[in-house]
Amino acid sequence: MKCRATPFAKREMQPRKTRETPVTQPSDSPDAGQPGKLPAWAASILRGGAISVGLGVIFAWFGVYGTAEFPMPLRIVYWSGLIALGAGSAIFISPLVFERWLVKSHPAIKIAVASLLISLPVTMGIILLEAAGDGSVTQPMWWVRQYLYVFVVSALLTTGGWVLDLLKEGKIAAQTGPQIASRTGGQTASPFADRLPVKFRGGTVYAVSAEDHYLRVHTSLGETMVLMRLADAVRELASIEGLQTHRSWWVAKQGLADASRGDGKVTLTLKSGVEAPVSRTYQKAVKDAGWL
Repeated sequence: MKCRATPFAKREMQPRKTRETPVTQPSDSPDAGQPGKLPAWAASILRGGAISVGLGVIFAWFGVYGTAEFPMPLRIVYWSGLIALGAGSAIFISPLVFERWLVKSHPAIKIAVASLLISLPVTMGIILLEAAGDGSVTQPMWWVRQYLYVFVVSALLTTGGWVLDLLKEGKIAAQTGPQIASRTGGQTASPFADRLPVKFRGGTVYAVSAEDHYLRVHTSLGETMVLMRLADAVRELASIEGLQTHRSWWVAKQGLADASRGDGKVTLTLKSGVEAPVSRTYQKAVKDAGWL
């Protein structure tokens, strides 16, 4: 029996820690202190697991790629495992391709490269399962065929994930587009503001920086922490003029006090005095925006 293909989707990798130290504790996050509410990372894992099992049941039910000869429970385990392997690979590979390695490349190139890389561990999983099933090792040309099959499915699903992200970004932009004045004046309301502790919601957002699974929010009222990904925060801050300056930093124009260049490095100084780095990837965007 020769089996192939598994679905997976593009997701974003969690940002790394910066050199700042917390001012307010993560308990200020809207996700903290709520009995029975799972952390974002745990909810994400459970959601991914549920999707993998659900798709595994569908693939098993239809006996995709010659698996109909196996008992239903075995088919469910087989397909759920392969789908989970693909999804897990996508969690790490897609953000690297889309947000770091090929930031300025055409989406088709990003999708192709991500699909090629994601297909490797999935194909290896199929080969190992085949070997475990009958104790034999198939010919290399069979490996190549399985890899091509997996790549096609990977490309289709990665494209689907990319389109869904675009639609999500468009929906958020449409929701945040109307300029609604804040009750405290000066700042445009945004979904992001609702995530902040009450005492910070009246402040002006200067910047957001990533620290492990949390974001440090720099405001005119001080700093606080929220539990979410930087990419999600940037989408929710679409109504505020700003730029991503680094893989772990987003800076609002309203929070910018100064910009400096030296030794090939660009640094932005916030009104609070905090310095935000500008990586080479984003220097042109910062310059084009007139911040330098």
